[in-house]
Amino acid sequence: MRNLIKITCLALVFLFVFNTTLPAMAGSTEQSSGEKMLKIGVASAVVIGVVCLIRSSIVNGKAEKLSRQGDAFAAAGDWERAVQAYTEAYEVKPKDKDVAAKLENAKVQAGAMLIRLGDEARQEEKLEVAQGYYRQALRYLPASSEARQKLDTLSQELALVYYRRGLSYASVNRWVDALREFEQAYLLTPQNAEIASHYQRAKAEANHDLPLKAILFFLNNTNLSGMEDLLARELQTTMVAAADGRYIMLDYNQVRAVITEQAAALSGTLNEGLALDLGRLLGVEEVIIGTLNPVEAKNRLRIEVATKSLAVPSGQIRKEVKPFTYTFPKGTDETNWWHRIPDLANELAKRLNK
Repeated sequence: MRNLIKITCLALVFLFVFNTTLPAMAGSTEQSSGEKMLKIGVASAVVIGVVCLIRSSIVNGKAEKLSRQGDAFAAAGDWERAVQAYTEAYEVKPKDKDVAAKLENAKVQAGAMLIRLGDEARQEEKLEVAQGYYRQALRYLPASSEARQKLDTLSQELALVYYRRGLSYASVNRWVDALREFEQAYLLTPQNAEIASHYQRAKAEANHDLPLKAILFFLNNTNLSGMEDLLARELQTTMVAAADGRYIMLDYNQVRAVITEQAAALSGTLNEGLALDLGRLLGVEEVIIGTLNPVEAKNRLRIEVATKSLAVPSGQIRKEVKPFTYTFPKGTDETNWWHRIPDLANELAKRLNK
């Protein structure tokens, strides 16, 4: 009502100026052009001022209405709707410090409320519901270490639940259902090698026409220690990105875990025989192995790279990349060669997928 009265008064002022100033200007033929221009300027300024005041009054009225709605929601303990109302009020009037303070308080209260709801759901073993509450809490309190810690801990528990469901489905060959559960577990804990392995295997089983491949090892004959492992990891990443529905890659961490566990029983020589033994243990259809040899060069670092993909268990060569020389960019030496391994992995993946 107060805003309506203000607008009415402003409109009356505008009409008064319009009806007195302009007729006077039109009826006076003796006035100088300078006086006429002055009156026109005054009238224009008044009109602009009235328009600005009317707009300001409307904006203030809308912001006040939204703020009162937020107050009502806050009083009722409906903090999420209070946040929404205060947010809209703040967007209308961003310089209003009172609204800004109310909005921040509502976010804190909403986050705390959602954390409590998450705790209650977790006590009732409704883990997925609790996960939703904790995630909502982080929307309001993105810096909350409490909500983040609770969500991280819960994610580990949920991953185990999904993983066990996946194992149950896999045991009766329900691979589509197993894939769904393993995928949920993998998304929550992608660093878990065992879950990643089951996830990739389920993808292969659910898509019968897709071969399951594994990168095993590179025989490193250079003096660049560690290149074999770094190249295998980078090649894994590149091959996964380039798969495009043609194949599925077994997680390299799972490969390393199996090699470590079976080290005593396996041959110590990195050759095709060992590769096929590992392939059978891993349950894959193809294994990828390679060699890295030094190349003498005066001013540039160069290595010779070769790799092949073998069918398991036959040992048939599915794809062979003949030895080629990879030249590192200028400035690359024994102290910084690892920065260029992603480029080498990309080149190798292109040749394997060609």
